[in-house]
Amino acid sequence: MKLNHINLYSQDTEADRVMFEQYFGLRTLVVRGIKMAIMQDNDGLVLIVNHFDNKLEGFNYPRQFDILHIGFIQKSRKDVDALYERLSADGWEVQAPRNAHGAWSFYFRAKGGYFIEVTTLTPVRPEEAYRRAPC
Repeated sequence: MKLNHINLYSQDTEADRVMFEQYFGLRTLVVRGIKMAIMQDNDGLVLIVNHFDNKLEGFNYPRQFDILHIGFIQKSRKDVDALYERLSADGWEVQAPRNAHGAWSFYFRAKGGYFIEVTTLTPVRPEEAYRRAPC
Protein backbone atom coordinates (compact mmCIF):
# COMPACT_ATOMS: atom_id res chain seq x y z
CA MET A 1 0.00 0.00 0.00
CA LYS A 2 1.22 3.49 -0.81
CA LEU A 3 -0.04 6.81 0.54
CA ASN A 4 -1.06 8.75 -2.55
CA HIS A 5 -2.44 12.08 -1.32
CA ILE A 6 -2.88 14.46 1.59
CA ASN A 7 -5.59 17.13 1.73
CA LEU A 8 -5.10 19.99 4.22
CA TYR A 9 -7.41 22.84 5.11
CA SER A 10 -5.53 26.09 4.47
CA GLN A 11 -6.35 29.67 5.41
CA ASP A 12 -4.18 30.87 2.47
CA THR A 13 -3.94 28.37 -0.38
CA GLU A 14 -1.87 30.60 -2.69
CA ALA A 15 0.77 31.39 -0.07
CA ASP A 16 1.01 27.70 0.82
CA ARG A 17 1.27 26.66 -2.84
CA VAL A 18 4.17 29.07 -3.40
CA MET A 19 5.90 27.91 -0.18
CA PHE A 20 5.65 24.22 -1.13
CA GLU A 21 7.11 24.95 -4.56
CA GLN A 22 9.87 27.25 -3.33
CA TYR A 23 11.12 25.28 -0.33
CA PHE A 24 10.03 21.67 -0.85
CA GLY A 25 10.18 21.17 -4.62
CA LEU A 26 6.52 20.33 -5.22
CA ARG A 27 5.06 21.29 -8.59
CA THR A 28 1.60 22.70 -9.09
CA LEU A 29 -0.84 20.59 -11.10
CA VAL A 30 -4.09 22.55 -10.64
CA VAL A 31 -5.12 25.87 -9.09
CA ARG A 32 -8.80 26.62 -8.54
CA GLY A 33 -8.79 30.28 -7.59
CA ILE A 34 -8.26 30.83 -3.88
CA LYS A 35 -10.16 27.67 -2.96
CA MET A 36 -7.72 24.90 -3.90
CA ALA A 37 -4.23 24.08 -5.11
CA ILE A 38 -3.16 20.57 -6.10
CA MET A 39 0.56 19.81 -6.11
CA GLN A 40 2.74 16.73 -6.56
CA ASP A 41 6.20 15.65 -5.46
CA ASN A 42 8.74 13.64 -7.47
CA ASP A 43 7.54 10.35 -5.92
CA GLY A 44 3.95 10.88 -7.04
CA LEU A 45 2.47 12.02 -3.71
CA VAL A 46 -0.30 14.56 -4.28
CA LEU A 47 -0.71 17.38 -1.75
CA ILE A 48 -3.92 19.37 -1.82
CA VAL A 49 -4.46 22.58 0.14
CA ASN A 50 -8.05 23.79 0.24
CA HIS A 51 -10.11 26.60 1.73
CA PHE A 52 -13.58 25.10 1.70
CA ASP A 53 -15.09 26.67 4.83
CA ASN A 54 -18.56 25.57 3.77
CA LYS A 55 -17.48 21.93 3.88
CA LEU A 56 -16.57 22.21 7.57
CA GLU A 57 -20.24 22.44 8.56
CA GLY A 58 -21.40 19.17 10.06
CA PHE A 59 -17.88 17.76 9.94
CA ASN A 60 -15.82 17.58 13.11
CA TYR A 61 -12.59 18.96 11.59
CA PRO A 62 -10.17 20.15 14.30
CA ARG A 63 -10.28 23.93 14.57
CA GLN A 64 -7.03 24.06 16.53
CA PHE A 65 -4.58 23.91 13.65
CA ASP A 66 -1.55 23.72 15.92
CA ILE A 67 -2.17 19.98 16.27
CA LEU A 68 -1.98 19.46 12.51
CA HIS A 69 1.40 19.11 10.85
CA ILE A 70 3.12 17.48 7.95
CA GLY A 71 6.78 16.53 7.86
CA PHE A 72 9.56 16.64 5.32
CA ILE A 73 12.59 14.41 5.88
CA GLN A 74 15.98 15.79 4.94
CA LYS A 75 19.06 13.65 4.27
CA SER A 76 21.26 15.28 6.91
CA ARG A 77 21.47 17.75 9.75
CA LYS A 78 23.27 20.07 7.32
CA ASP A 79 20.23 19.95 4.99
CA VAL A 80 17.87 20.75 7.87
CA ASP A 81 20.07 23.71 8.86
CA ALA A 82 20.27 24.96 5.26
CA LEU A 83 16.48 24.97 4.88
CA TYR A 84 16.14 26.68 8.26
CA GLU A 85 18.53 29.40 7.07
CA ARG A 86 16.61 29.89 3.78
CA LEU A 87 13.26 30.18 5.53
CA SER A 88 14.66 32.53 8.19
CA ALA A 89 16.35 34.74 5.59
CA ASP A 90 13.05 35.00 3.71
CA GLY A 91 11.26 36.26 6.82
CA TRP A 92 9.49 33.12 8.01
CA GLU A 93 9.04 32.76 11.77
CA VAL A 94 10.98 29.54 12.26
CA GLN A 95 11.76 27.65 15.45
CA ALA A 96 15.52 27.03 15.80
CA PRO A 97 16.55 23.46 14.91
CA ARG A 98 16.98 21.13 17.89
CA ASN A 99 17.27 17.49 18.82
CA ALA A 100 13.81 15.96 19.13
CA HIS A 101 12.90 12.28 19.27
CA GLY A 102 16.42 11.33 18.18
CA ALA A 103 16.30 13.57 15.09
CA TRP A 104 17.44 17.10 14.20
CA SER A 105 14.34 19.14 13.43
CA PHE A 106 12.40 22.38 13.48
CA TYR A 107 8.80 23.50 12.99
CA PHE A 108 7.18 26.53 11.44
CA ARG A 109 3.62 27.61 10.77
CA ALA A 110 2.45 27.71 7.15
CA LYS A 111 0.32 30.65 6.06
CA GLY A 112 -2.57 28.18 5.93
CA GLY A 113 -2.45 27.73 9.72
CA TYR A 114 -0.98 24.24 10.14
CA PHE A 115 2.62 23.39 11.07
CA ILE A 116 5.40 21.96 8.96
CA GLU A 117 8.16 19.84 10.46
CA VAL A 118 11.56 19.64 8.79
CA THR A 119 13.63 16.80 10.20
CA THR A 120 16.26 14.17 9.72
CA LEU A 121 15.04 10.59 9.81
CA THR A 122 13.75 9.72 13.28
CA PRO A 123 15.12 6.40 14.47
CA VAL A 124 12.52 3.97 15.73
CA ARG A 125 13.58 2.01 18.78
CA PRO A 126 12.99 -1.75 18.49
CA GLU A 127 10.35 -1.68 21.23
CA GLU A 128 8.40 0.96 19.27
CA ALA A 129 8.50 -0.84 15.93
CA TYR A 130 5.25 -2.34 14.73
CA ARG A 131 5.21 -6.08 15.05
CA ARG A 132 2.47 -8.07 13.46
CA ALA A 133 0.57 -10.27 15.84
CA PRO A 134 1.24 -13.98 15.31
CA CYS A 135 -1.47 -15.77 13.31
